[in-house]
Amino acid sequence: MISLMNEFIYYIKYIDPKSELTIKSYESEIRDYFRFLEEIGIESIHDVDYQVITKYIVSLKDDYEPSSIRHRIVCLRQFHHYCLRMKHTKSDPSDFVSLKNTGKRLPKTMDHEQLSSLLNFVCETPKDYLDYAILRLLYRCGLRVSECTDLVFSQVYVEERMLRILGKGSKERLVPVSKDAMDALVYYMDVIRPLCVKKESNFIFIGINGIKISRQYVHTMIKLRSDNADISAHSLRHSFATDLLSQEVDLRVIQELLGHADIATTEIYTHVSNEVLKNEYDQFMNKGFDNQGGIDDEEI
Repeated sequence: MISLMNEFIYYIKYIDPKSELTIKSYESEIRDYFRFLEEIGIESIHDVDYQVITKYIVSLKDDYEPSSIRHRIVCLRQFHHYCLRMKHTKSDPSDFVSLKNTGKRLPKTMDHEQLSSLLNFVCETPKDYLDYAILRLLYRCGLRVSECTDLVFSQVYVEERMLRILGKGSKERLVPVSKDAMDALVYYMDVIRPLCVKKESNFIFIGINGIKISRQYVHTMIKLRSDNADISAHSLRHSFATDLLSQEVDLRVIQELLGHADIATTEIYTHVSNEVLKNEYDQFMNKGFDNQGGIDDEEI
């Protein structure tokens, strides 16, 4: 399977050359696709069918905006078209994958009660401490799931309370870490992680089997620890952004913290904040003005 991926990358570089930017994005996206296939146990290109591709697309929805998902679908379709043309496969499982435009959607955020319920639980087992550190980083730093699972020791600056994050398109950014999140991370690294180590690894977050955790682990863990089916890893990232906006943090700063290439992506949070404001206003108005301590016009 890896040889097919390398053949495809060689093809778009030298046989049917794409632009430098396209090559860079395709190479990153196809490697991510293959990591997913490996995580779910796909060992042959012949085992990839429409259901597998659909499962991959669904897994992207908590990490990426619709426009980014469309780009990844284009990439995997190019790859499967290539496999068919080169007669590595007899059919193209991506033929029926839709590229319909889902448009912009308002991110789902979490209220304080939901956040408190998800982030505050008693840690007793190594898995509890692992989950706790992950959840704290996702919310306090606004990380994407892949940025969290791919974290290595050289990216953590404990004294400075900073993370050096390698984001989409291999773009680096520095993200500050709150004290509670860094404390959770350091305790996991120093006390809990050594209990799980089976072989040397640079990845910080490993399971009790000693293997690096996957994105699917994080998504499943959040579903199990949350009492709300709509809560996802992306909900934590969105809550981080909207909380900053509510504290009047400059939109450009939020853009940098989230690693958005285009500020238009960040601006969607202004719509979220307006929606929250409207909901709170509607709730107040629905209660009526009874017992509100009426005010005379002269007092205004």
